[in-house]
Amino acid sequence: MFRKSLPAKFLLTAASLLGWFPGFVPLFGIIGAVNLCLASLCVAETPPAFESVSAYLDQSVDDGVVAGGSLMVFHQGEIVYQTGFGYADIETKRPYLVDTPAVVASVSKPILGTLLHRLADQKIVELDAPIDRYIEEFKDCQLETGEPIKRAPTLTELLTHTSGLRNDEAPGGRVWYQPWATNQPLEFVVRRIATEFPFKRQPGTKLSYSGIGTEVAARVGEIVTDQPRNEMLLTHLCEPLGMTQTFYRDVVAVEKLKAPMPTRYYIGSKSGTLLVSRERLVPDKNRYSSSGGTIISTASDLLTWLLMIRNDGMHDGEEYLSDAICRRLLTEHEVGFAAKGGLFVRQRDESGKPTLFSHTGSSGTNVWFDVPSDTIGIMLTQTRGSDIRPFRIELQKRVTEAVAELNLVAAP
Repeated sequence: MFRKSLPAKFLLTAASLLGWFPGFVPLFGIIGAVNLCLASLCVAETPPAFESVSAYLDQSVDDGVVAGGSLMVFHQGEIVYQTGFGYADIETKRPYLVDTPAVVASVSKPILGTLLHRLADQKIVELDAPIDRYIEEFKDCQLETGEPIKRAPTLTELLTHTSGLRNDEAPGGRVWYQPWATNQPLEFVVRRIATEFPFKRQPGTKLSYSGIGTEVAARVGEIVTDQPRNEMLLTHLCEPLGMTQTFYRDVVAVEKLKAPMPTRYYIGSKSGTLLVSRERLVPDKNRYSSSGGTIISTASDLLTWLLMIRNDGMHDGEEYLSDAICRRLLTEHEVGFAAKGGLFVRQRDESGKPTLFSHTGSSGTNVWFDVPSDTIGIMLTQTRGSDIRPFRIELQKRVTEAVAELNLVAAP
């Protein structure tokens, strides 16, 4: 079975940050070093603490649990483990490398949430204002019962799935699969959502996972920046953070990629084996695709994004988000269990303060940020997420154990 491993170490000399994340250290200048290291792939020995992780990846590929993927682990100032495993394409045996680009699926949602917090920081948009300030069609919406909604939802409620809009499992809840939305501008899709999709419940009353809400949030971003969503992502997030391999999926983005996309797989319900997923249409330039599900990125680009959050909004010595807005990004919403920037809160300490944030994606992706241990994990596959849920959970568990072992070894 094919696997290449790239452990890398980066020393940090800046002082520890104070405040919400005590003991955290800013990574001024680290991103260039990270990207330089990732540009060249070399075979290296697995760190002893991560031998269980490597063995599990190998066995999972051999057993046909997952086609392949990449894994990157950052811990206390350095990348302690990174590897590509298995295949980007099983038929041709094309290996899955550390920085093979992938559709990150619903990890797109907190990425968009970060972008919108940047716009709020710049006073371009108000996160807690009802969105009918920006989209007039949401002024007179109704519930499914015919009762009028008391107010339009806010961007915060759209990002935390508390908007009251129908969830993904409801009829028509996945508009990105509907023929009427194909190759349309996002403006058309959101106008139809506003006028033809009554609310399930009053905004701000309950968490119910809704990709439709992400479409509306993205449209607000288009309006306030006067840019198509795909270009907005580049201008307001990718370019300032140096994320050169992150795009919304359209024909222009796919042509720019430095490496071909992996084949997407699922496990057949009858055969129990990996099968090639139906090929998805690549939209024309700036045409509609799921706003919360079609960003393409790499492990190193996602690390850049998460390190900025870890560093209280700082990137490469410059402020991308203010300290206050970055804290808000990770503040748990009053309703449900999502942070206001779109990551989910998975664990809390005894005082109720969030300690573990994560988000998964239906394409088989997972990112997590463990605050107390100062660990960021990034797993990218293109094997259907619902099929590899046990694999994902076990892999994160083994990474957590490996990090704990590293700490034991390092202890005096």
